[in-house]
Amino acid sequence: MSRKVAIVVQRYGADLVGGSETLAREYAQRLIGRGFDVTVYTSTARDYVTWRSEYPSGESMEIGVRVRRFAPERERDLKAFNALAEPMYARATTADDERAFLEAQGPFVPGLVDALRADAAQFEAVLFFTYLYYPSVEGIKVAGDRAVFIPTAHDEPPLRFAVFKAAFEGVRSYAFCSAPEARLVASRFDISKCSQDVVGIGVDPPDEPDVEEFRILRGIERPYLLYAGRIDAGKGCDEMLRFYERAQAEVMGCPDLFLIGKLAMELPRIPRLRHLGFVSEEDKRAAMAGAEALICPSPYESLSITLLEAMSFGTPVLASSRSDVLVDHCHKSHAGLAYGNPEEFTESVRLMVLNGGLRRALGENGKRYALTEFSWSSVLDRLVRQIDAAAQEPGPRN
Repeated sequence: MSRKVAIVVQRYGADLVGGSETLAREYAQRLIGRGFDVTVYTSTARDYVTWRSEYPSGESMEIGVRVRRFAPERERDLKAFNALAEPMYARATTADDERAFLEAQGPFVPGLVDALRADAAQFEAVLFFTYLYYPSVEGIKVAGDRAVFIPTAHDEPPLRFAVFKAAFEGVRSYAFCSAPEARLVASRFDISKCSQDVVGIGVDPPDEPDVEEFRILRGIERPYLLYAGRIDAGKGCDEMLRFYERAQAEVMGCPDLFLIGKLAMELPRIPRLRHLGFVSEEDKRAAMAGAEALICPSPYESLSITLLEAMSFGTPVLASSRSDVLVDHCHKSHAGLAYGNPEEFTESVRLMVLNGGLRRALGENGKRYALTEFSWSSVLDRLVRQIDAAAQEPGPRN
């Protein structure tokens, strides 16, 4: 008889881009392969900015996973939300302030919480993704001791809000994405009695992509650095581009810089900077495998799936030292260089260009790290142990 678990996540779908959404989808599908019966509770939103309802409400089966979607009761006006939230980051907040923040942050889906309340007793465990959103905060109150929390937390202003304290301290089990995330959460909340482990995401041994065909079809003749993800100032892309412009002026033979992903900021006019837009998964893999290095500029990361994917191809990384998670990956893997200012960025690029032996050694280290520490077999073993910990003494709260 299959073990029944639920997953609660703000968005769900094979066509969605997002770290926690990808993690939730991978866990759901991989747990089925381990003999679990998985039901996902999520919203009908495709866009995390507006939470506009785009998927149909109701139940569907998606690659063996039962998915129940609930329409948000209102869309989010980002300008109005920012006007509410930004002053809160710099002052003391009341319970009413934080409640307003939570509901405005969204997706505001009380129907999801009601459905989970009705169904919770049938599940051994309920996995909650991302601390920041309404479904996790309210759903954990319902699931109680059955909750396994995957908070995907990083050091940002909302993490100090008291409205999240009950969620962090109301679960039995944690599946963290990284050791720095675990340390951060433990420094803010009392989780000493919780079962916890760094679980992360798995990396499959990659098929060798056709890098030469990718280069020919894209007209690529020079070495290049790569950024993959949402191209947004909040992801550190503005700083990356400033630093790259300086490196280009100072490093003989500086590689081109290619960007793949959704453009959410205006790009400066920099020679040899190319935005390739959205690309197929096959082209993304080829772009990663063919790059001199992947740049990871975000100061806010709880895991960085893209970094692990690049490492699995033997591609070294240049990572922002402002992210403890990225620095932790670089130190443990010996597969990347961290930068914190334009001088360090320029010197890192220079080393990648001039020292082919270093670049190859970093790449080999990264491949070994990604495919050993983050094999799916190891990840699922760790995840199932956290599910078992939550299932030992179930007891939903009304």
